[in-house]
Amino acid sequence: MLGGLSAFVLTFLGMTLFTLYFSQGGIVESFEVLYAEKKLGALMSLGALLNLPVFFYFLRFRRYEMAYGMVGILMLLAGVVAFLKFL
Repeated sequence: MLGGLSAFVLTFLGMTLFTLYFSQGGIVESFEVLYAEKKLGALMSLGALLNLPVFFYFLRFRRYEMAYGMVGILMLLAGVVAFLKFL
């Protein structure tokens, strides 16, 4: 459960940081523009990159349950990205 929560938080943090760094507008406006341009899925994928070092940290220190939680949330995220791609 904690691994899934950390994956969700890190993905949202990555999306927010990426948006703040590359956008002139606010976060909500940028998300709306990206959704209208059908690029929100790409932003979600970029935000999910923050999960990689944490995932390998969990594996290194044998926190397999937390790593499984991260994988589960990332699979759900992949489904959402695919859904947004065809929406």
